[in-house]
Amino acid sequence: MEPITILEIDSVELSFDERKILQSVYLKIPRYQITSILGRNGCGKSSLLQIVFGTMRATNKSVRVNGKYVESLYRQGNVARYLPQHPLTPSSMKVKDALAWYGVDLHEAKYDKLPTLISQRMGELSGGERRFIEALMVLLSPVPFVLLDEPFTNLAPIYVEALKQHIVEQKQNKGVLITDHLYREVLDIADQNYLIQSGSTYLLTNPRQELVDRGYLPG
Repeated sequence: MEPITILEIDSVELSFDERKILQSVYLKIPRYQITSILGRNGCGKSSLLQIVFGTMRATNKSVRVNGKYVESLYRQGNVARYLPQHPLTPSSMKVKDALAWYGVDLHEAKYDKLPTLISQRMGELSGGERRFIEALMVLLSPVPFVLLDEPFTNLAPIYVEALKQHIVEQKQNKGVLITDHLYREVLDIADQNYLIQSGSTYLLTNPRQELVDRGYLPG
């Protein structure tokens, strides 16, 4: 079987109440790289990740894996995993069962508190612990691509750094698409960066300067 090496999305259009949110969006997500999507709150970043994964309908879209059109990554099962902003697992599920559900090798989940949490239920964890565990679940899944929507939410700085390290390590095996309002953390690890502005995507060649020039960051 041909190895999966590229995920492409183009011609994405999304409207709410006749207001265009996304138009003519294009993303090229290579495996073995970290790709970020930046943009102001409400610009459509989370919607775009859901459209890519196949859990939100768009007015128009084209999603291709190795150049071949796919209707829904969600239904493919073996191509991508997605971390939404909301809790991913049932609160009654034990941590060890959640990790096993996603096919995660516990030896890869380098988290010093994991042995003490492994038998707890997801709903018994703190907000930060649960977010970190669910991010690891998705990130360490045995698939070629992962989509991370605001993975650093509710994480203390020490765990933000730990998760960043995991993300960088995992690009040896997979492509990562990430969006987060902590743009500095994202820019630290991303190999390529897109900005959503006025509903369209722009690939940034000099991210920090272009983000200032386009008004996303102060000068």
